[in-house]
Amino acid sequence: MREVIYGLLRQNRVYLWAAGILSIGLLIVFKLIYPYPNMVLDSYYYVLGAINRADVSPWAIGYSWFLRLFGFFTHSSLALVIFQYLFLQASLLIFFLTMTEVLKLSKVTRWIVFPFFFCNPLLLYCANFIMADALFISLSVLWISLLLWMLYRPKPYLLWIHTGLIFLVFCVRYNALYYPVVATVALLISRYSLRQKLVGISAQVAVIGAFIGYTSMRVGQISGHWQFSPFGNWKTANDALYMYGHIYEEDTSPVPEKFAVLHQTVRQYFQQGNKVDDLLNFRSQLYGSKYMFTSGTPLVDYKARLYGADTEFVNFKKMAAIGPLYGQYGAYLIKKFPRSFLEYFVEPNAIRYLFPPMEAFGSLPPFFLRPDYLGQAGRTWFGLHTLTVSWERINLRAKVLRPYQTMVFFVHILFVFSLVGFLFVRGLSRLPALERHSLIVLTALWFLDLGFSLTAAATVMRYEIFPMMIEFSLIWWLLGKTLFPRTNALAL
Repeated sequence: MREVIYGLLRQNRVYLWAAGILSIGLLIVFKLIYPYPNMVLDSYYYVLGAINRADVSPWAIGYSWFLRLFGFFTHSSLALVIFQYLFLQASLLIFFLTMTEVLKLSKVTRWIVFPFFFCNPLLLYCANFIMADALFISLSVLWISLLLWMLYRPKPYLLWIHTGLIFLVFCVRYNALYYPVVATVALLISRYSLRQKLVGISAQVAVIGAFIGYTSMRVGQISGHWQFSPFGNWKTANDALYMYGHIYEEDTSPVPEKFAVLHQTVRQYFQQGNKVDDLLNFRSQLYGSKYMFTSGTPLVDYKARLYGADTEFVNFKKMAAIGPLYGQYGAYLIKKFPRSFLEYFVEPNAIRYLFPPMEAFGSLPPFFLRPDYLGQAGRTWFGLHTLTVSWERINLRAKVLRPYQTMVFFVHILFVFSLVGFLFVRGLSRLPALERHSLIVLTALWFLDLGFSLTAAATVMRYEIFPMMIEFSLIWWLLGKTLFPRTNALAL
């Protein structure tokens, strides 16, 4: 294994040097333009979690743990951003070299993929946020790279590295809930022995199950209700209201007694002429979460009716206390009106998936430090006094990132067409076993991510960076295998 890695590094010295020089050079230029980090609402709660040494919070706790660990060395926001970007680039370099070795990327394919990874301004803006995204993407890229190495060189110690890595990814963001399914697919088709496969599958389930169990217990101690993710429960109800607001006039059937008062509150809200928030209104600052955070909407008002009004934007104890009811209510509406949910939530969300709202990448709050108690968290932890840069630099961000909505659309479409075309010409049967298994794993990852994105949350640009990297890498490899099946794809 060691000899293979050393050989891979020797063969790709040019890419190693180029990636290092480009990453460091672009980062220096970027930080001269944007000397301060970007922070949004999520950022402050991550920092509060670190300050309070919390083990649970409204958001996944992993990034707060990371901030605490990083804080042992420095509280410099500049150092944090530098680490996040270089870690992201290092992860992509490992993925690039892994793809080169496992899928035998041709020279032309490497020439196309390399600049997309290492000259991509979206990644710089992503790493500049005090948020979980850059860390989650980095860990996810390392995780999928490790799965490919487990297919290529199934060493027993990789099973334990994988167990630790998938645990870290899951702690940082619960989107990784489907990662064990992808890993299970990889293990089942790998060349590990049956015993090793069972150990690998069981180990990942055990560590994630232990984390879910501990988190559920702690949330139960705080709120009085055993549950894993109060935020997820609120999200389920929020998504259901995006559907129910379109059909409430047609629904006259009774609901279970435990939902009666909440359901009446929801119906009164829409009967009073409040229109459903438009998921396709990309100028909205709510980004598909209106019913979770906006005062005057039924979920927020019903919580206030039960537990009193709040001065805090997110009161975790109260949010968690009512979470199970909201999760059950949202699931009840979705199960009762599945076709309406597909029409009014999944379909517009599919359009958002193709043209994702820029959200944090397009809003102004990231450049302004909040003046309230949340902003004080940023001042306390990082010693920040401002996040503001000139309007010219804020407008520069808009110009640089403007093409990305269109780019994401073409990446998604080209990937689907290249994959369908490849399968249509029966390319899968002609692939060597390693390449075939790798494609199966990567396609399973894409498919599960698509399903999660369309049904679990209103998607935005930062959620699509990781799958976009996978898709972009595969497009050119698939096209080469389809158009030139008897040669090394697009080899020159």
